[in-house]
Amino acid sequence: MKKIAVVLVVALLAACSGVPDNKEIETMVRGSLLTDGLDDLFTMENFAKTNGFRESDNVYIVDVAYDLVFQKSFIDVVKEIREDPTGPQYGMFGSKFILTAIQSNFGQFEVGDRIQKTDKVTLHKTENGWQLAE
Repeated sequence: MKKIAVVLVVALLAACSGVPDNKEIETMVRGSLLTDGLDDLFTMENFAKTNGFRESDNVYIVDVAYDLVFQKSFIDVVKEIREDPTGPQYGMFGSKFILTAIQSNFGQFEVGDRIQKTDKVTLHKTENGWQLAE
């Protein structure tokens, strides 16, 4: 009976820790990365939360790691934008701006290229749960 009580207390404390679980964090990071047409450019794989700490009751800082796997080559992106420079595939950004941003962040890349990324993200606790700070 005592063992069951201990297990229940541990489970209750874990549930009341008040920080988002790894799946919630992954969903928020994925949603932030794969916006404005970038979901056509790459996918996110091998997500891992590597560390995290509460800065306050309403702020949680998380270190994450993940791979970006390119679904298109840089040359393909250039061709798409040249064919339709005002197209919706890269969101609200201008074609020259988006090309410059992609090249400065990722360089020249081919389909299937993989880059490992690490990041520190800040989450804020709101009335609607945890949200990624912009």
